[in-house]
Amino acid sequence: MKSIRSFLFLAISAILICCANTSSKKADATAENAGAPSVSASVVENTPTDVKGLGLVGNVKEVSVTVCEISPEPGEPWIDSVQVMRFDENGRVLKDRYDNLYKYDDKGNFVFGLSAKTKMRRDENGRIVYYENRQDEEDDLGFHINFEYDGNGRMSKVRMQGWESSVEETFTYTGDNVYPDRYNAESDDEGDNYYVVVDYTYKKFDDKGNWTEREVHSVSKHTNVDEETEDVYDSKSVEQRVILYY
Repeated sequence: MKSIRSFLFLAISAILICCANTSSKKADATAENAGAPSVSASVVENTPTDVKGLGLVGNVKEVSVTVCEISPEPGEPWIDSVQVMRFDENGRVLKDRYDNLYKYDDKGNFVFGLSAKTKMRRDENGRIVYYENRQDEEDDLGFHINFEYDGNGRMSKVRMQGWESSVEETFTYTGDNVYPDRYNAESDDEGDNYYVVVDYTYKKFDDKGNWTEREVHSVSKHTNVDEETEDVYDSKSVEQRVILYY
């Protein structure tokens, strides 16, 4: 079963690669992101609900992300493939950015997830708003996730709650872009508190208008309440995506 701690690793550690908050750096990032290719209204309009909600446009089949951390010390950078998302022919998500799984019957009804007890709900617009995983009714190690969206159908907030652990993520966007320019996360895990702020600088896009490379500058703070310690981390990385389409 997928535990709260594995989710925390995905939601905090794997995305713990973020930004500096000075106005000059923000302006530079905005200038870089302004070079993104324009996406036609028809492509956005015809993008399936799940695909758009997860920050993509077009008839996407699979997305794989490779993270290359830029080390301040000389030597080889640390490289790790940390994320794969998948969608079916109808644009319904099969595997999301949190490693949650989705299986549907012939009528498109959700029937299975990470376990037989997994539950999933959509709103009146077809967007996923709730995901819960438990192996059985007495399982305290399960978790549930609430998803929120902005007026353009983009994921704006994610709240995850597990046994003695929680994560809240917030995404902000520039203009009509489907990809975020800022990411914030705050979590509490049995006395360990994390706060992360991320700004993205987009470098490359494919012909569909989806980004394929972005720079990430991360500043995060870790507080251990029991030990009364506080650590601040600053890291830079490059994320590269390979996107397959139907």
